[in-house]
Amino acid sequence: MNDIPNNTFVLKKFDSGMHYIMPDPKTVSDLTKNNNKRVICRLNDTLEFHCAFMPKKEGGHYINIGSTICKKLHIKEGSLVSATFKKDTTEYQFDMPEVFTEVLNTDHEAKNIFHALSEGNQRGLIYLVNQ
Repeated sequence: MNDIPNNTFVLKKFDSGMHYIMPDPKTVSDLTKNNNKRVICRLNDTLEFHCAFMPKKEGGHYINIGSTICKKLHIKEGSLVSATFKKDTTEYQFDMPEVFTEVLNTDHEAKNIFHALSEGNQRGLIYLVNQ
């Protein structure tokens, strides 16, 4: 029997090439109350990122681990990673760049357009600005 600590996961890979980990059902259940699925994941006690518990067709939930994160942490399919999760309580559930905050504070039309977007589209736009 493999004795892997509760917060340690094997990095897996979908056929599409995307890496992921599968948190245990209790962790997912504890953090998804009130229709929440957004969390902050800390990998290898090094890197934190905003993410979501995504349902898997076969059952369970997964967290996507992007290639940028894999490169930063020097991990690949089959690597053991430690992960901790906490509910994401940030306003946009993403790191808002200071420059973008300033734009929204000074351009009321842009602010209204931004806040008319769905939460997912807001996060997508924030992601693009961060790039």
